[in-house]
Amino acid sequence: MFYWIFISWFLQIPKFVFTILTVNISLCFYKTPEDFHHEGDVVIGAFFLIHTYYSPNKVPHPFLPYQYMDNYLQYNFKNYQYILALVFAIEEINGNPNILPNTSLGFDFYNVRFTEKETLMNVCFWLTAQGQKKILPNYNCAKHNFTTALTGTSWTTSAQIGTLLQLFKFPQLSFGPYDPILSDRGRYSSLYQMAPKYSSISLGIVSLMVHFRWSWVGLILPHENGEAVAFFPWQLNIFLKDIDERDNMSLGLRQKLNAEYDILNLWNLPKGLGQKVKIGSFLANAPEGQQLSLSEPMIQWAGGFSEIPQSVCSESCVPGFRKVILEGTAICCYNCTPCADNEISNETDVDQCVKCPESHYANTEKNHCFQKAVSFLAYEDPLGMTLASMALCLSALTAFVIGIFVKHRDTPIVKANNRGLSYTLLITITFCLLCSLNFIGQPNAASCILQQTIFGVAFTVALATVLAKAITVVIAFKATFPGRMVRWLMTSRAPNYIIPLCTLIQLLLCGIWMATSPPFIDQDFHAEHGHILLFCNKGSSVAFHCVLGYLCFLALGGYTMAFLSRNLPDTFNESKFLSFSMLVFFCVWVTFLPVYHSTKGKVMVAMEVFSILASSAALLGFIFAPKCYIILLRPDKNSFHQIRNKTHSRRNKSLKI
Repeated sequence: MFYWIFISWFLQIPKFVFTILTVNISLCFYKTPEDFHHEGDVVIGAFFLIHTYYSPNKVPHPFLPYQYMDNYLQYNFKNYQYILALVFAIEEINGNPNILPNTSLGFDFYNVRFTEKETLMNVCFWLTAQGQKKILPNYNCAKHNFTTALTGTSWTTSAQIGTLLQLFKFPQLSFGPYDPILSDRGRYSSLYQMAPKYSSISLGIVSLMVHFRWSWVGLILPHENGEAVAFFPWQLNIFLKDIDERDNMSLGLRQKLNAEYDILNLWNLPKGLGQKVKIGSFLANAPEGQQLSLSEPMIQWAGGFSEIPQSVCSESCVPGFRKVILEGTAICCYNCTPCADNEISNETDVDQCVKCPESHYANTEKNHCFQKAVSFLAYEDPLGMTLASMALCLSALTAFVIGIFVKHRDTPIVKANNRGLSYTLLITITFCLLCSLNFIGQPNAASCILQQTIFGVAFTVALATVLAKAITVVIAFKATFPGRMVRWLMTSRAPNYIIPLCTLIQLLLCGIWMATSPPFIDQDFHAEHGHILLFCNKGSSVAFHCVLGYLCFLALGGYTMAFLSRNLPDTFNESKFLSFSMLVFFCVWVTFLPVYHSTKGKVMVAMEVFSILASSAALLGFIFAPKCYIILLRPDKNSFHQIRNKTHSRRNKSLKI
């Protein structure tokens, strides 16, 4: 029991030492022994790799040769089971007097270190002093009877130790996978590999599994007499228990090339008796497709099966689904779950679904990837066609209003509200409406730049014109009061400079935008299912919001000036209409921002187009609709005689008051 307690303590080392450590490893680790022993009349040496050091950058130690500063400690937990198996096997042998009578079996375990020097040092310790850490060549201090060395699982470890042991003709067993390098009898004359050189028996078992369409078996173990026992799920070892090998194995476990195997089936006889019956054979050297010979009618299936049992406990996952292994059950037991969005599986029983490229999308069944179609707000789309029709209709209406104003340019209502600024505003509104067409259709590099520059400059001119009209009204009524500044503003026609000044500021903002981070064509693979959306990326979000913020600032300025002059006496005072149009313009674009950022795809582009059309229509409708009403439907109010009568009655009313 002492050995089990020692091994249990040895296996707890990872709990006290980090899995990956730097060079500052605790001194406690260096004091921990890396070997343990079990006394016996005959001693086996076991050399396994339990832990090692890893130096990723190989930073040399300042004064220790062949040492590194960036050491990481790594454990190979899988190899612990070999230690447990060795201890268990030795205790079983020692506990059975029929196996080794009057002889006890012991072992010496050593950890295989991270360098060849350390590995060979451990071998020398074992051969000479057995843990006393003193090497006396060609002398056994402990006077033990060493029989053989057990090495593995890496062929590198076996090769390093074999180089030393072959000098003493000391037997060595390598229990790792078969490697042709270790079969060189000139270099490793005393090394024997436990793994068979040829894989005919494995090929025979695989052929049998393929024949019955078994995708999974539990365990295949060889007998010492050359037979093989198969342990299948649900006691399938009862169905096909043994596969006998006709040709005997040689002492070196080398199998003959012309190996032939009998396939035996265990028949259940009365009174619990069983009989092995040959039901087929496997010939390794036969042509492909003719190696396996099997008589299925002779097979007696146990457990009430009347046909070939299935080696899975779950139905196959069809394309479009993947397997999800159930915890705590056999690997053949699983659930089928649909592939995730934009992932497919076009085979049966796949472990992982494959993600479609961004340029493709998964169909509804999730078993094929199809090419995404390029999408944008096109004129052919109902939404694009509707917006384009609205833009053209409003542009035509604006042109009609321009024609009315030109035709009636000498009437009082046209002249009273600064005829030149009215023409400028109408022409600018037309450009504002037509610039929305740049947002419809397949985008390109030129259209992406023109969208924002024309939009920003056109609306700047329109809002600056409204601001100039409002300031003109205020200055006109202030001119009746004494003041040098007011008279200078009237004589110098200062309001006319508002439009170029405001436009110049907007041009400067747009120039900085285009020079630093201009708009460009972008693609959105996720906005619309099955489509790649082409759209104009704003480039600099800050610059876009600065341009839009400047427009809102002009709108607030125009609203303020128009609101201050709303009650000034004038026959055709349009201040109320100017203030209301600016208020609507400001509300449209303030509402636009949260809606714009919360939408994707064509709706996002359509939202910007709609905001352009709505704000332009507000300027056109609230400012010019009342004037057109008087010009076309109430021409009697648009005459100098009517104005004189209205002015005279206002004066009489003021005199009475």
